[in-house]
Amino acid sequence: MQFNLIDERWIPVRRRDGSSDKIAPHEVTKGFDDNPIVSLDAPRPDFNGALIQFLIGLVQTTAAPDDEDDWEELLIAPPSPESLLERFMTVRDAFNLGGDGPRFMQDFEEISTKDSSIEGLLIESPGAHTTELNIDHFIKRNTVSRMCHCCCATALFGFQTNSPAGGPGYMTSLRGGGPLSTLVLGDSSYDSLWQFLFLNVLEKRKFENMCGNPTLTEKKHMFPWMGETRTGRRKKGHQFTGGYTTPEEVHPATMYWAMPRRIRLNLDNRTSSICDICGALSDRIIDSYKEIPGGASYGGAWLHPLTPYYEKTTKGETNILPVHAQPGGISYRHWLGLVLHDSRDNKTPARVVHEFINNRQRNDCQFRLWAFGYDMDKMKARCWYESTMPLLNIDHVIRQTFENCVAGMVRAASEIAMNTRSAVKKAWFKRPGDVRGDVSFVDNTFWQATESVFYDILHDLKSDLGAGGLGIKAGMVWHKELCNQALKLFDLHAWNGPVEDEDPKRIVDARKKLQQYNYGNKIKELLGLPFDKKSTDEKKPIARQKKS
Repeated sequence: MQFNLIDERWIPVRRRDGSSDKIAPHEVTKGFDDNPIVSLDAPRPDFNGALIQFLIGLVQTTAAPDDEDDWEELLIAPPSPESLLERFMTVRDAFNLGGDGPRFMQDFEEISTKDSSIEGLLIESPGAHTTELNIDHFIKRNTVSRMCHCCCATALFGFQTNSPAGGPGYMTSLRGGGPLSTLVLGDSSYDSLWQFLFLNVLEKRKFENMCGNPTLTEKKHMFPWMGETRTGRRKKGHQFTGGYTTPEEVHPATMYWAMPRRIRLNLDNRTSSICDICGALSDRIIDSYKEIPGGASYGGAWLHPLTPYYEKTTKGETNILPVHAQPGGISYRHWLGLVLHDSRDNKTPARVVHEFINNRQRNDCQFRLWAFGYDMDKMKARCWYESTMPLLNIDHVIRQTFENCVAGMVRAASEIAMNTRSAVKKAWFKRPGDVRGDVSFVDNTFWQATESVFYDILHDLKSDLGAGGLGIKAGMVWHKELCNQALKLFDLHAWNGPVEDEDPKRIVDARKKLQQYNYGNKIKELLGLPFDKKSTDEKKPIARQKKS
């Protein structure tokens, strides 16, 4: 069974007229002038995230623009399917899902070990330890026992790209387990799938100078499965064997094709059946694979173009680490750091976002950012998150001031959100510090309720600063919105605590302290609003408990 991912029509898409289709990668520009493809149409959201990275990686590896002018021209007038196919054919032999030679995203050699159910390629599926202990209470085993080739190829790529911790010798992805990806989305003038993926392709020189060794042009240095398996650090007795794969050892394209797991799909099954993911009938179903520990361990200064990074200093040593999704989802509180540099938390946007903001953005279009990724707790997937947020074209003259104002807005919101949550607990319990329980729903509701106003205010702030203002009006409007939402949330929840602990006096007192702090000097200072520096009557924030 060959099933070459360059030849086959295996990528599910939707066209502008609403019709569904399956295309080969080079057909992404087919019908561009009359009925273009406008989106991916996979049966799972994480599959859409995997497929767009697959397409971006394929174009970046084989058909990257030579310079900014070339990029600009191809964005508006894309290459024909025939021209793309000619480029993609140069790497065709690296994209065989089966066969006797190298296999896409699979170990170079046959693997001798027991079979694992194909559902193991889905990150949220219960692991071996969970099933052995019979504790797969929420996500049951054997939910997915059969996959068609299309879904299996997507799952395999997504698994290697997001590879979580899996125990000794089972390596995480090049960006760590479940990395956050941030991509630039076009508006109605740039809404085709081709334009979406090309907005996130860098010029060849910039990509090659970003990370990796562009002089290593053999395919095994681009696609790890095209050569003998790179083994990573694994413990043998009391010693570590193997080593890290660093950027200096491989071509920059490896960032899209990294292969941390040693996997071989079992492709001998000739049974026809229905795919448990997409519901399609497949003449050769895939139901199992083999995996052994000891895959590539990626270490060193990797900087993937689709992921934001942050600096972390430990014991005097500063490391640059990829951003990952966290509990609570992706909202405007992450806007600074995903879109613009966050100097306080040392967060830097993904290179494709940085490149767009600084060199590619157009004033007459409303582009957006699509952020997505798994929230991982080591080897356990807690949730898949994705969100879109606007990309504003900020003049470099006011950019630093704009960033400072936005940072203050987000930090003020964070302070008030935490204080609201603490006030609710104070209203509920006589000794809130002794109570264990998750009340993060208060914070999450607060962030959701204030999000649309935040983005509206960003536009007003941009206009004000551009006209020579100081952003005070925007700060006042935002302060009022935060205080109003805090009180609304408090009033909604404060009277719904445990009946046995209800105390009207305590609730009224907690509400009063919430207001006093929210209107105090610290919040006003964060927002750049005038305040009385001599005032001594500002109340401290309501005591926050570590386990709140």
